[in-house]
Amino acid sequence: MRMARQWIEAAGYLVVLLPPILLFAGVAYGYPSLAFVALIVVAPFLRVVFGDVSKAPPEWSEAAATVLHMLPNVTAAVYVASLGGVLWRVHDSQPAGGTVYVGLGLSLWAVFTFGSCVAHELVHRRDLNSKWLGQVLSGLIGYPLLEHEHRAHHAGGGSSAAPEWPRIDESVWAFAARRARHAARSAWEGNVEFAQRRGRRYFGGLHVAIPATVATAGGFVWAAGAAGVVTYAAVAVAVAWSMHAVTYVQHWGLGDDSVGDAAVRDLGWEDHCRLQAWLTLGISFHQAHHHGNGVPFYRLAPEEGAPRQPGGYVVLLVASLVPSLWRALMLPALERWKADPMQQGAPGRRLICISR
Repeated sequence: MRMARQWIEAAGYLVVLLPPILLFAGVAYGYPSLAFVALIVVAPFLRVVFGDVSKAPPEWSEAAATVLHMLPNVTAAVYVASLGGVLWRVHDSQPAGGTVYVGLGLSLWAVFTFGSCVAHELVHRRDLNSKWLGQVLSGLIGYPLLEHEHRAHHAGGGSSAAPEWPRIDESVWAFAARRARHAARSAWEGNVEFAQRRGRRYFGGLHVAIPATVATAGGFVWAAGAAGVVTYAAVAVAVAWSMHAVTYVQHWGLGDDSVGDAAVRDLGWEDHCRLQAWLTLGISFHQAHHHGNGVPFYRLAPEEGAPRQPGGYVVLLVASLVPSLWRALMLPALERWKADPMQQGAPGRRLICISR
């Protein structure tokens, strides 16, 4: 019985395959916005169905852990195959009208944003094959800087003066602009450092990720000409913004301008939504990830006393677009955590936590 429960829980992580599958299905059956609607509009409301994860660290048999460990590698391959199929269908059908590309662009943005979670898991791994797959996937989604820009984020914990941690009085727009200005430089510096460790001059990961982006852009040119490359460029800009906005959601109010000892605590907001944990490969257990960034996703668990988000990522990303709404949701949550880290409200099966 225990073994069966383990495999049922492990099967939940298979939903990480849904974004690329929905992307291809939507294009194949004439509903290019399908993935966007499913992932951004519908999925947040499914919290009422799936609820929250258990607070206990997960236990896996060796067989289940092996399957879960391979899942991101398989998912990255599915992303490549899915996008290839999408480009082939677009090339064959040559859709007319801007609304098709708007729907496709929205779905690409949603799917690529979730794809960044898969790439994130892979680039954190030590084996070179997984790391290479993560670099390819980060390039495919239009954000080849992900690996080294993210390493700089881990190195800059808690300092709100650095571009890696949002200030408490800063909007998501201001933070994204501030961080974007430094992302390329930090990624290049990280690339050179990693290359030198391996006895090379420049081949530190960007030599894989950037060509993957160029090749993907070429695929869009082949599939739809100017309309295709404009769509991909717009999606790449939106994905880059999402990377900075998610960092804002994960760390707002937890820098040294708000928490005096933040620099030594490496704080991060966490959310325990089960479906979100499956779709993001545990990245929503964010403080736990910072305290053990080499721990694979299937070993992560919510950290006791970590700040609790009043809602999931999609809900809070939408709220962050309006600074007054963001502060109305997040300031009470921040004050509750500061008052007593062990007694915080949680959404449970609700879309947002409305307790005070």
